Amino acid sequence: MDLSRTIIPKSDQINFEDVQNKSITATIKSVRAGNKEQPVFIDLDGYDGRPYKPSLSMRRVLVGGWGNDGKDWVGKSLTLVGDPSVKFGGVKVGGIKVKAMSGIESNFSMMLSVSRGKRVEHFVEKISMDPLSWFTANAGNMDSIKLQVAYDRAKSALTGNDIGLKNLEEVYLLRKSELQGAGE
Repeated sequence: MDLSRTIIPKSDQINFEDVQNKSITATIKSVRAGNKEQPVFIDLDGYDGRPYKPSLSMRRVLVGGWGNDGKDWVGKSLTLVGDPSVKFGGVKVGGIKVKAMSGIESNFSMMLSVSRGKRVEHFVEKISMDPLSWFTANAGNMDSIKLQVAYDRAKSALTGNDIGLKNLEEVYLLRKSELQGAGE
C-alpha cells in the first residue's frame, strides 16, 4: 500500500513539507495576483488548487531570471527545494527556495538578504531537461488524462531513440498502474 497520499499537507498552497524531502520540478500554468501578505500566486502543472507563493527573496530570483512580466513565465519550469535553515521571526521554520529554472541562458547567483545587514549568495541552475527527464520528474503529479497527453508529447519527441522510448514507456506504465490502483 502506497502511503504517500496520506502525508500530503492539507493546505491551499505548496508548503515546506512538500519539498522537505523531495524537490518539485514543474511547469508554470499561470501567474496571478495574490494578497497583501503573499502578492504572487504561481499555479504549477500537477498542483491544481495549491499554488506556489514565493517569498520576497524568491520573487527577486524569479524576476532576476525571467524578467518582471509574469505572463512571460508561463510555460517555463522551475525546481523548488526545501531549505530547513529559513527563519521566520528568528525561528527556523523551513522555507521553499528556487533551485533551478528553465529559459535562462546559464546558471546565475544573486545576493539575498537573510536578516538585517546579512546577505548570502543564492545559486540558481539552468534546467535543460530532455523529454524523458521531464516526464519522469513530473509524471508523479499527473492525473490519468494529463499523463496520457504528456506521454504522447514525450514519445513523439523521443522518436528514433529506442532506449529513451523504452524507459519512457516503463515510467508511463508504472504511473498508470499507480493511478489505476488509486481508483482513478
